[in-house]
This record gives sequence, C-alpha cells and structure tokens, in this order.
Amino acid sequence: MDNRKIKMLVLQFLKEIISNARGQLVTFRPAKIAQEISSITRRSPRAESVVIRNFFEELVEYKLIQVIKKSARGKVYGIYRNSMLWNLLEHYDVGSVLAIIENIMKSEGSIMVNTMTGLNNTSKFTQSEETNVNERTNVYTETV
Repeated sequence: MDNRKIKMLVLQFLKEIISNARGQLVTFRPAKIAQEISSITRRSPRAESVVIRNFFEELVEYKLIQVIKKSARGKVYGIYRNSMLWNLLEHYDVGSVLAIIENIMKSEGSIMVNTMTGLNNTSKFTQSEETNVNERTNVYTETV
C-alpha cells in the first residue's frame, strides 16, 4: 500500500473522530490509528505506524496538529476545534484535504528554497560590495 493511500485512511479516521467530538480537542496516537487502518487493510500495523508517525510529524511542522504529550509510549497528538485542519476535515472530503495539505507543504518548501536562494544571493552581493569597498579604500589610501 502506498503512502498516499495510508494518509487518506489516516485523514478519514481523523474525520470520524472529529465528527463525533464534543469538546475543543481530540487526541490520538499513531499506534492506535495504525491498528484501525490494519483492520481495514489486513496488513501488519507496524509498517503503517512508521508512515503515520512521519505524516504526523510533517503536520506538526506545518502547525496543522500539535504534540499534546510525550511519554514512554510515544507522542500523543491533538487537533483543536479552532484549527485549520479541523475546519478542513469538517467541510471537505478526505481527498481534497490531502491535496490542500500537500499544496501547503509544497508552497512552504518553495518559499524556503526562494528564501535560501535570496539569502545566498544577498550574502554574495554583500561580499562583493565589501570587496569593492576594500579596493576603493586601498586605492584611496595609496593615492594620498
């Protein structure tokens, strides 16, 4: 099973959790979701657990979910009612939500690449300016 299919199953599970939520926060563990998915896919939850954990870490990086607690059994992740992911899961189907998440990750990545390129160009420009200033200073001091 490919990663995209697992991510869609994870989002479907999260959508079900959110639809039944009564409070402001829903929490979940990757292992629990892997068990639920393995009952659907009829595969060992071990392989899915790694993909799910990595997916959750990406979502944490882009601030779509949060780490609620760290323990010896692993991390507990959560989604708050006022978050963007909660709203997306409430109003859109799972495929659309995954496409939106992937676009967010791609756009953030391209912003980072553009920012790093800009920083590299700026540092090169600053170095060349310093060289010109030093050359001008040396010429000026030699002529005086």
